[in-house]
Amino acid sequence: MGWSELRRIPNEYNETIKEIDERIIDLIYTRRSITEGRRFFPSSEQITQWSLRFQMDESQIRFIIHNLQDQVRPIIPDEIGELQNVLSIMKKSIVESCEYTLTHSMQYKNVSIVFVDIRLQNAEQREVHLKPNLLLEIISDQQFLVRRYGSHGGGAQTEMQFIISPPIPETLDNLEFSLVPSANFLERKIQEIVLDKQIDFN
Repeated sequence: MGWSELRRIPNEYNETIKEIDERIIDLIYTRRSITEGRRFFPSSEQITQWSLRFQMDESQIRFIIHNLQDQVRPIIPDEIGELQNVLSIMKKSIVESCEYTLTHSMQYKNVSIVFVDIRLQNAEQREVHLKPNLLLEIISDQQFLVRRYGSHGGGAQTEMQFIISPPIPETLDNLEFSLVPSANFLERKIQEIVLDKQIDFN
């Protein structure tokens, strides 16, 4: 086979799966026609019920529902542009022994990058690793597209970054921020194997 030829990829697609896909696409179209870009998200109790009923992780269900939201939104530009300003936010909330702080936003020409600091209180009493399955939601008359941009940290402290388009305004009076549950549906579940037996080499 030459480089210019396309390799045939094994595919077992059939009429049964096609009919299922068509029903899924039709339901997504119907849902978006009803919601008209507004946020419709089930309660945590409902997600728990579906998780038990369909034998799926709650994080997977949240990811699916999140991606059913109408995607007719501003796009994230390829170029963030020059840095215009650093906007202090300093909004803090404490939930279940974790302190969440929206610290600041790097205001670029085309986007904003918002930083969130997360710290576990009384962390010295236990060994932990924070895993934030969270997405930033902005409640405003204006529509924003928000994506996770990066994170770093370890143990009882972590920092998350979110890229936002268009940039948030310099005045935050008409904006509300929330962190909502989210997760990567494609994330591989890694089994942890504890190696704690004595090993002798002869």
